[in-house]
Amino acid sequence: MVFKRPGVVVGDKYVPAGLRDVVLPFNWDVHRVWQLPCPEEIRHRQTFDYLLELPLWSSQPGSGMHFDLSPMAVIREPEYAPHQTERILKTDTAYPLEFLEYRGQCWILDGVHRLAKLYISGVERVDIRIHEEAVIPLIQV
Repeated sequence: MVFKRPGVVVGDKYVPAGLRDVVLPFNWDVHRVWQLPCPEEIRHRQTFDYLLELPLWSSQPGSGMHFDLSPMAVIREPEYAPHQTERILKTDTAYPLEFLEYRGQCWILDGVHRLAKLYISGVERVDIRIHEEAVIPLIQV
């Protein structure tokens, strides 16, 4: 359930080596992302379900990003990480998932808890926003 892998430094984060291709190499302010103008699109949720298998969350509440817990582990055993289970249950799925087109691929900026809730609910289509690489100076911290 909890992933332990050799890691690398990506930006100022210590990230498991296997996540180098899905965790952006810089930090961003999610509030700035939300404020950006960007059209919404509708996509099949299954396109993004691979994110649920990755250790994108921390198993320890309030202790920073450990990248040691996958959303799917929480979905399968909600009692294992009650703080993440609570975040899933409280998340508002009315907001789109936020992505960044960077170096030829889409990187998740915000919305993994919403994706988990949509998965649990069986929702097939999701609203997303894909920001262009040009916004990086506006969101990077």
